Amino acid sequence: MRKARIAVIGVGWWGTVGHLQYLAQDERAEVVAVYSRTLDKARERAEEYGVPRYYDDLHAMVDECDLDGVVIATTPNVHYDQARYALEHGLHVLMEKPFVLRADHAHDLARLAEERGLILSICHPALYTSLLASAREALRSGALGQIVLIEAHFSQRVYELYRGEVNAVFDRRPGVPRPNLMSYADPEIVGGGEGHTQASHLIGAVLWLTGLAPAEVFAYMNPLDCAVDVVNAMAVRFDDGTLATLSANGMLPTGLRANRILIQGSGGMLSLDISENCGFVQTAADPEPRALPAQEDGAERTGRVPRNFVRAILGEEAPYVEREVAIREVEILDAAYRSAASGGAAEVTAG
Repeated sequence: MRKARIAVIGVGWWGTVGHLQYLAQDERAEVVAVYSRTLDKARERAEEYGVPRYYDDLHAMVDECDLDGVVIATTPNVHYDQARYALEHGLHVLMEKPFVLRADHAHDLARLAEERGLILSICHPALYTSLLASAREALRSGALGQIVLIEAHFSQRVYELYRGEVNAVFDRRPGVPRPNLMSYADPEIVGGGEGHTQASHLIGAVLWLTGLAPAEVFAYMNPLDCAVDVVNAMAVRFDDGTLATLSANGMLPTGLRANRILIQGSGGMLSLDISENCGFVQTAADPEPRALPAQEDGAERTGRVPRNFVRAILGEEAPYVEREVAIREVEILDAAYRSAASGGAAEVTAG
């Protein structure tokens, strides 16, 4: 039985619990190597998960190991260079969000992947739920007619991460590897705060559901007392005229969470409460709310991300999240941060 030969680049918190632990259990994957900028951490993860090779030199790992693909789960400031090196060496790439920090970098990676026939995708576990699959099917069926307006919101307590107070968050998650103190707080490392860390979940979902392409963004961002943004409000105009408001808040009280999307069209509307795993559709022909099918996916959805990547490499499945979602997500965020800095609307930099 052929297996996909994978290396995991970045084995801190999410690289371990979101990827490495699932790949190590996947009968169709062979984890060949792990990389960390800290050799001791790479060695520790390799020993824990039975990985034969470990590195603190990314180029050496790619050059020396016989790989099919890599999962990149490092900090956003190094995503572009790491992904480019992997693509240049013929490797498929699955990248954690935020994908990259600049639209031109996203376009360059997309061009490379297209030229070389390689998979280039982004990690969005929430999209792998039956609820989101049902919602996308309903939207793509045309039941709502022409989409004209989208309202979407994502909030949870991550304020302490933006202050570099990692322990305040991860003390509630015993036994889970912890990110470095400034991984979410230093703009030189993470780019932005709520936009790149949390709103990216929401933006990815809207793009995956609708297939829309952005044209212009106007954004306000409030950093409160942090070096990065904590509360965001964005208005997006898509190239077909659809309008959207996208908001995110990292300052909710601990334990509260909101993740909602309302999509309105000329023929009806679709409402999702992703936090509660429920949604419904109403149309002109059938105005009574019709519940969307939704199972209790739980933590299973996280493991579906690397599992799909492995099977896409083997040619058994299509990549679940299309490359365009990753690229357009970066386009929106790139324009949003430019807009917030300038105080005016920012056109999307298209590839």
